[in-house]
Amino acid sequence: MRPGRKVTAQIPATTANLGPGFDCMGLSLAIFDTVSVEPAAGDTDEILIEGVGADTLPRDGSHMVLATMRELFAQQGWEVPPIRLSCLNRIPHGRGLGSSASAIVAGLVTGKAFAATLGHDTSTADLVQIGSDMDGHPDNVAPCINGGLNVSWDDAGRWGVAHLDPHSEIRAILAIPQTVLSTKVARGLIPETVPHRDAVRNSSRAALAIHAFTRDPSLLLPATEDYLHQRYRAEAYSTSYALMERLRARGIAAAISGAGPAVIMFVTGDHQDPAIRSEISAADGGFEMLRVGIDLDGARLSSS
Repeated sequence: MRPGRKVTAQIPATTANLGPGFDCMGLSLAIFDTVSVEPAAGDTDEILIEGVGADTLPRDGSHMVLATMRELFAQQGWEVPPIRLSCLNRIPHGRGLGSSASAIVAGLVTGKAFAATLGHDTSTADLVQIGSDMDGHPDNVAPCINGGLNVSWDDAGRWGVAHLDPHSEIRAILAIPQTVLSTKVARGLIPETVPHRDAVRNSSRAALAIHAFTRDPSLLLPATEDYLHQRYRAEAYSTSYALMERLRARGIAAAISGAGPAVIMFVTGDHQDPAIRSEISAADGGFEMLRVGIDLDGARLSSS
């Protein structure tokens, strides 16, 4: 077996739900982790971590990137020697920006590329399926792999994904609090059933969101209205929810990013920036304001 060559990937952050698209809509954001894989010097896997999580993430087989990579190898029946994994993390953890999905995608994309240097291969569609199964749904995994706006659905146990190009004038602004929130905790606050009226309202807003994000950004405010999950989870991110409500009252298309507690705003131009800056500065919780681009390419590789 050939020893393999080093491969490096940039893996984007993602924001899921976009308001009404609970568990089925996601958008890729231009905040990137950088992950490299190469043959290990010894007989065991090695892990190096810099940046976010450098002091807290495990450096053994439970590390999500390595665990995902080894799961991919096992599922495909590939024989792969010990590897050296290097991670430079920039995506905030526990803020609703898809860090878990990004780790899974990092393991899949770099694992696929490294295995290819050893003569193995699999399809991108298979990566989406494996990653979505591991994460529980594709709303973060799909845009992380594909870039842009992705709409996903469950089709008899297979995940379907439609990739769309977001409108070129849309940009995102994040309000990132110091607090973190477990996705499991946040999901536990959502009721099993919702009123039929709310389901109808949410369906109309989710349909409108596709139009607003791809064709007519002037409709982003009504298109990001949610009736399924945000208010039920408000107690878990009360300061974020209050900030989101104040921003929306000022005509700014704001939503909770993923499971929270980060707040994401979708704007065009810069005419709303003073109002956004004012609300974030006044909010409790020490929010950091961060402008981010919409990433169109998803996970990307360079070989060395």
